[in-house]
Amino acid sequence: EFSSGQDQSSESNIQQSSLAQWMGISQYSSPEEASQIYVQNQNNYNYVTNKPNDINNNNKINESILLLGCGNSKVGEQFIIHSFLGPIIQIDISSKVIQLMNRRYEKYFKEAPIKRMEYLVDDAASGLTSLEPGCIGGGVLDKGLVDVLHRSLGKIDMRDDDFDGLDGGRPNSGGGSLQKNKTNEGFDDDMTIRNIMKSVYRVLQPSRPFIFFSQSSPEFILRRTLGKSMTCREGMWKDVSVVNLVDYNMLMYKFVKISDEEESELDNDKENDRKKT
Repeated sequence: EFSSGQDQSSESNIQQSSLAQWMGISQYSSPEEASQIYVQNQNNYNYVTNKPNDINNNNKINESILLLGCGNSKVGEQFIIHSFLGPIIQIDISSKVIQLMNRRYEKYFKEAPIKRMEYLVDDAASGLTSLEPGCIGGGVLDKGLVDVLHRSLGKIDMRDDDFDGLDGGRPNSGGGSLQKNKTNEGFDDDMTIRNIMKSVYRVLQPSRPFIFFSQSSPEFILRRTLGKSMTCREGMWKDVSVVNLVDYNMLMYKFVKISDEEESELDNDKENDRKKT
């Protein structure tokens, strides 16, 4: 279910919050304090492989943040400046962009006492294969990729009951399918959005958020990402919320991944249904 209204203009129905609060992660009093806490955790944990260096020490905080399609954005650096714990993992499909960003922020890699930023060549629409499943414990952020794809398709015809949006299931669960055999140019973008949702689901830890930003009204963009019923379908997400970032004149969409217990229950239900048929 949604915790907001469906109309962008209905400000009383759209929640307001800081990014740290809405992600459910820490924002420390200074970059130095965040760095100290990070060092304590880094000594025991590899965030990219999602494995502890010392299996007997579970005292770790995984608040890693993944930024999709980083381009030449300064967003990753802002997380460091504003005292988020991190690490901040940024991916882009272009190797040239990643090389450029590595040079631009060389000070965070060579001059800093510990590395809290990382740039990787990867594609959110192709599985995020450079990352291990469940390695992102803070959240995944997309500053514009989903929004650009959504806008490129134009508004959805709300009378079109055959179009079922992106109802895709969890990775390796069989998933859903596009009910209409679309032949226009927007079909590829639809599938790209669907693959992004699945890729993000794979790398997120349970109960962690995927957040993207848009100026598009919820009634349209949620229909495209969740389907015509606008519900959290096929067990990928247990909650979807919309927040008005008043300082930026922007809407923030938050999809929360289901917990391990909820995923297990869904798998059991599906297995029971399969046996009945």
